[in-house]
Amino acid sequence: MDQETYDEDDNFGWLGWAKNGESAGTAGFGYRLEGVQIKLLSKTGDKPLTNTKKAFEKKNG
Repeated sequence: MDQETYDEDDNFGWLGWAKNGESAGTAGFGYRLEGVQIKLLSKTGDKPLTNTKKAFEKKNG
């Protein structure tokens, strides 16, 4: 299962795909999660989804 999240702020929008229990979304910014896409991939036939953005962003400090 791969998942992608959409966060409230225009600086993030749709983030990259997370898979196999990886974190997705943001932490520490106070943004709400506005959307989630989930794709179920077969182990034998589907190609992995590619990322152009990080799947998780964490605010430092």
